Amino acid sequence: MKPSLNTSQRSFSLQRMTFGTDLLSPEIAESLHRASLACAENQRKETGILDFFCGLYLQDRDAITPYFTGDFATIVSQNFPIHRFGREGLIPKVMLDQTASTDEAEPCSSDFSFPLNYSDELHRLIWLSAKLANAVGKKASVRDVVAAAALDKAWTDELQRSGLVLSRSTADFDRDVGTVVFHDSQHMGEGWQRTREFELDGALQSPFQLELSTPSGPFRPVHSAKVKLNGIEVASVSWPNKPTARVEVELLSLNRIEFELDGPSFGSIDVTVRGNRVQPQ
Repeated sequence: MKPSLNTSQRSFSLQRMTFGTDLLSPEIAESLHRASLACAENQRKETGILDFFCGLYLQDRDAITPYFTGDFATIVSQNFPIHRFGREGLIPKVMLDQTASTDEAEPCSSDFSFPLNYSDELHRLIWLSAKLANAVGKKASVRDVVAAAALDKAWTDELQRSGLVLSRSTADFDRDVGTVVFHDSQHMGEGWQRTREFELDGALQSPFQLELSTPSGPFRPVHSAKVKLNGIEVASVSWPNKPTARVEVELLSLNRIEFELDGPSFGSIDVTVRGNRVQPQ
C-alpha cells in the first residue's frame, strides 16, 4: 500500500504543479484546472484520477479518446452532471452568469474561487507523467499521462471500473514474464526433444494455465499439434481453424510434458504454462 502524502508534501507538489515551468504542458495544466472547477461545481471535495481524465476529455476530446474504449461522453456526464467545453469550462459558472446579467457599466465581481485539492494518487500520476516526459526533454502531454496511467494497475483498474479501458495492449514484465512456469518452442525439424520436464518452484501458485499456439514467431504453422501433461492430453491446435488453445491445468512438483506435431518443414508451436504469483504475507 502506498503511503499517504503529508500536508507539506501535498503543498509542495501542488505548488510545483500549479506554478512550475518544467512539469506540465499547457493542455495538461488546463485539464487539471477544468477538472478542479468541475469538481467544485458538482460538490466534489477532491479531484481524483477519473475526474482528471474527464478534464482531459473536456479539454480536447480528440486528444484523449483514441487511447481508450468506452463511452467517454456518457462517463463524463455521469461523473460531472455540470460541465462545460471550450473556454467557458475554465471559468466558474457564477462568473459567467454575472457577466451575462451585469450591465457593461457595472464591473463584475471576481471573488469566486474553488479549491485545488488533488488526491494523492492524482499527484503521483501527474509527477510520473512529468518524469516520463522530462526524460526525453519535454513537458507532460496527454500521451505521457496515458503512458503513466498504464504503468499502475490500480489506476487502470479505477478507470476500467468506470468504463474506460486502454484501447491498446501493453507489455507488462510482471504479468507477461513473471507468471511463466514453463515455456518451450517446438519445431518440425529432426533433433527437437519432444519430451520435457519442469519443476514447480513455489513462487507461482494455482490456478495454472497452459497456452498453445502455432506458429512460433516468424516460422510456419504446423498442420496439427497435441500436448500431453503428466500423461494426459490437455490441449491441441490445428491450422488454420484452431491456431490457439488455452486451458487450465494441474501441476505436480515435477511435471512431464510431451509434444506431438504434424506439419511442413519449419512448422512450429509455442507452449507456455502460467501461474499466479504468491502474494507476500
